[in-house]
Amino acid sequence: MKGYELLTSLYSEMEAQIIKEKLVDAGIESFMQHSDSIGISATLDSIKGIKIFVQPYDLEKAMWLITDSKDDLTDDMEVGVVD
Repeated sequence: MKGYELLTSLYSEMEAQIIKEKLVDAGIESFMQHSDSIGISATLDSIKGIKIFVQPYDLEKAMWLITDSKDDLTDDMEVGVVD
C-alpha cells in the first residue's frame, strides 16, 4: 500500500498477530505483508518473513507500542529495517 511506512519485520506469524492486535487496540491502521520463501528447501536467510506497515503519522506511536511493551516481543524483530 502506497504511503505506508515499515514498522517491523518478523519471522514469527504469532508475534506478527500479537503486534497487529496491539496496533488495532491502539486505533492504528496497519497491514501485514508476507514474503514467500524461495524454493522447497528455503533457508532462514531466504525467508523474508512478515512485514508490518503503518501510516507515517502513526509510526512513532506504533514503535513505542512495540518497543515499550511489557511482552518481550522485540527479540526477533528488526524495527524500521527495510530489505
